[in-house]
Amino acid sequence: MYITFTDEAMKKISPILNQKNDRRIVLMYEDGVSPYSITAEGAMQISLVILILRNDQPLLPWFDMEVDSNYGKIPVKGYAKEYLAENMKVEVSTFGGLVITSEQGILDDSVIVRDGTMMA
Repeated sequence: MYITFTDEAMKKISPILNQKNDRRIVLMYEDGVSPYSITAEGAMQISLVILILRNDQPLLPWFDMEVDSNYGKIPVKGYAKEYLAENMKVEVSTFGGLVITSEQGILDDSVIVRDGTMMA
């Protein structure tokens, strides 16, 4: 698996990511399983969150798999890989929000960027 973050997408992520040098990107399937989840609504839609964490915040046991990207290794929940694709792209939609697409189409058209640095 591979995730490409476009330059435009990184401009939306950078204000949180670059506040300090000790931060990293995590791609979280929002299912209520981890101390970084806020909700696990019963929606029929896949909900992906670009989570910004400090380097010292725990990933295991929740984020037990890594996906390569043009930004480096991105931790994900291994059991949620069925909701991901082989080649994904994080980009800005025509409406200005973030979207994750793949060769299969749109995986999530309303991706949230969450500052999780004060959680857990």
